[in-house]
Amino acid sequence: MEGHGRHTPIGSSYRIAVVGLGEGKGLIKGLDGHPELTVQAICDIDKNSVERVQKQFHIPEVFTNLDTLLAESKVDIIAIYTPDQLHIEHIRKSLEGGKHVLCTKPLVNSLREAKEVVDLTRMFPDLQLMVGQSSRFFGSMQYQRKAFEEGKLGELSYVEAHYVHDMRWFYGNRPWAREGGFDLLFGGCSHPVDLVRWYMGDVEEVFAYANRSLIGEEANFQGEDTFVISLKFKNGKIGRVLGMYGLEHPHQTRPWIEVGVYGTDGTFISKYPQLESIVKLKGENERIESYFEDSYHYFQFEGINHHAGEFVNYMEYFSRCITKGEKTMPDAEDGFKTIATLEAIRESIKTGKPEKVSELTTSIGLMDR
Repeated sequence: MEGHGRHTPIGSSYRIAVVGLGEGKGLIKGLDGHPELTVQAICDIDKNSVERVQKQFHIPEVFTNLDTLLAESKVDIIAIYTPDQLHIEHIRKSLEGGKHVLCTKPLVNSLREAKEVVDLTRMFPDLQLMVGQSSRFFGSMQYQRKAFEEGKLGELSYVEAHYVHDMRWFYGNRPWAREGGFDLLFGGCSHPVDLVRWYMGDVEEVFAYANRSLIGEEANFQGEDTFVISLKFKNGKIGRVLGMYGLEHPHQTRPWIEVGVYGTDGTFISKYPQLESIVKLKGENERIESYFEDSYHYFQFEGINHHAGEFVNYMEYFSRCITKGEKTMPDAEDGFKTIATLEAIRESIKTGKPEKVSELTTSIGLMDR
């Protein structure tokens, strides 16, 4: 498991540039004092934010322009936390600048952009790219994955995931989200869609409904914020995803993200941000597992709205893969498949019909593998 000892060994040292100081601040806080991973540079168009973060964390190099950073800084890894619609530009420039790239989810905003990312990684085979699907690296989900990989759940029959979260704070504090180019299907549902794919693999077909909640309308959010999605996987199994972002949320008792994995030998339901899981294994009593001792690691920066622990976990994992020359996951191609699934969901919402994921991937010349 990644990061439960706070900072875990990498085997090599890396200099990191964090681009985008919204969520990016969580990674900076989490890596503060890391013996092998150093935040060497930060970049944001907001000069005041750059100055505040530099002063707080004593960052050696500061920039307000990515081009200048790439030209002047000797960093090894670019960590991208910019608005979703800018990801493709920043990924392209970073790879062309000879840097490894970790990009927060969603990887990009369209299937064509995802195909471009795959093409770019093939053009630069010596560089690694990882999609920062932070929910894979949260404590409860890590324990869940460990149980699955150890065979404790048997063969999986069904998986479901939801991301349900009152997003009015986001609507009001992120002007770029209201200006176009932002889609909560990609920005929100990329979490649960990725999580169900993590267990069941490639998706064959989806059927989805969506609308804009009354709370979303009141907040003047331009787009849909409620999604109900059924999925059929290539292995013949089925699953379900729920995304809902306009609601009064009972935060203390109802998880924002929940993943239910149901197998022949056990059921494991992991929760975020509660740091607990419901577990029932064959021959054992049902129990609630609590991981309270990990609280500081995950919530050390501005409470539960920033993901310092998950970001440290996946940056350590990413850096370790670079050091060992191992494939990182989710990589560009796995990220592409999540984007293809989201595009098929988007199309199903438009048509009111089931949509094949493979028809979208082959239409732009990338076959499923």
